[in-house]
Amino acid sequence: MNVYYQDRETVIYHQDCISGMNELAEGLYDLVCTSPPYGIGKKYEENESFGDWLKLMSDFYTASYRIVKKGGYAIIVFADYYMFGGSKTRVQPMAYLHHLIAERAGWVHQCTRIWQKDFATLVDPYTISGNLPKLEYEFVATLRKPGGGREKVREQQYHPRAIWNTSGKRQATSTLKLHPAAFPEHLVKMILDVYSDPGDTVVDPFGGSGTVPFIAKKMGRRSIMFDTGEEYCETSRIRCCQQVFDMDNINKGKQSKLLEGTDETINGEMVEAPPDSF
Repeated sequence: MNVYYQDRETVIYHQDCISGMNELAEGLYDLVCTSPPYGIGKKYEENESFGDWLKLMSDFYTASYRIVKKGGYAIIVFADYYMFGGSKTRVQPMAYLHHLIAERAGWVHQCTRIWQKDFATLVDPYTISGNLPKLEYEFVATLRKPGGGREKVREQQYHPRAIWNTSGKRQATSTLKLHPAAFPEHLVKMILDVYSDPGDTVVDPFGGSGTVPFIAKKMGRRSIMFDTGEEYCETSRIRCCQQVFDMDNINKGKQSKLLEGTDETINGEMVEAPPDSF
């Protein structure tokens, strides 16, 4: 496997998630938290057909099911529509497709929440515009692997709510310069609060700008991330290394203060191996 970066809590792999997850141990990991490609016309989706997307999702749900322990979860954030060729006038509703593909892989679909975004931050070209509404919401699907005994209720503020709202929890406006689909930090925090404990290992197969490992580290979780873009692996590495993450410095290619005493691996050169349970 192509390790791009590694420290005591985080491993970042510069490779596609399907081949990567197929090399991970079976039934070992606590949680998958990710946002797969949406198919809404973003640059990295330009050459993707609908058939390509269906195969990717089938492979993803199958591979993620294999690595999660019994009773573990996958929390999948996705948009309501697939836009054919980036079209804003012909769309395919996506929720039931995710449901069918996930359940065929073995997952039990427990519930789907609504994530309500901050309307003021939504901009084209990645939202529906004109005579159609902006996509100010996405779905947050909860999938569980059978087994593992009774579920644990960890949190009472977000857990009972069917609508999760991140309005008023803005990140720096330069976040989208790092990745066109950057995960909101507060949304990841809610997911980890409800579906994981300190010391758990979280896997993000479509890592992007590294919000999941960044928040996981802050919350005392371990994480594994995959991404095929080297620039996103580097952004994620810097975020995970720093005590204070300065978005403007990242966009200028600069690094701010690094954590002292962190054993790490960069571009496959290992300084110290991770714990055996990682």
